[in-house]
Amino acid sequence: MSKIESSATKFEVEKFNAKENFGLWQKRAKTLPVQQGLHKSLQGKSGKHAGTSDKDWEEIDLKAASTIQLCLTDEVMYNVMDENSATSLWSRLNTLYMTKSLSNKLYLEKQLYGLSITEGTTVLEHLNFFNKIISELLAVDVKIDKENNALILLSSLLESYDHIVTTILYGKKLSS
Repeated sequence: MSKIESSATKFEVEKFNAKENFGLWQKRAKTLPVQQGLHKSLQGKSGKHAGTSDKDWEEIDLKAASTIQLCLTDEVMYNVMDENSATSLWSRLNTLYMTKSLSNKLYLEKQLYGLSITEGTTVLEHLNFFNKIISELLAVDVKIDKENNALILLSSLLESYDHIVTTILYGKKLSS
């Protein structure tokens, strides 16, 4: 876990290990340079202010890149060791772990449309997994409208939830 401490707050981000959701990790990891005032470096040279010297800019960029590198496991770090700037590091990580290929999109859509809650899984755990798939699909530019999301989620529930599903779908009131 990577920790960043400011005067009053401590921030922690799990190290990315290439097995978890890259888009979600990336969202969290980008907050660390923001908290340190280094976020302009994530925009590359276009983020550099006119009054910033090249030497100061290199230091800001180096600090941002090292902050990101501290959030990577050794296995992931081996794949990006040659990247020296924050933007090139993000770009390489995106290329490696946020594949927008047709096969990846189809795999994620298959996961979504085949989703089914398993016995013993709580509704909250199931909803979190559902949201994870939706998030991963959005990260690869696949958008599914909210009505279809709701229908897919309702269809993924066990028969024991049929009364609730019927109530939601047809607007009937629950009777006790």
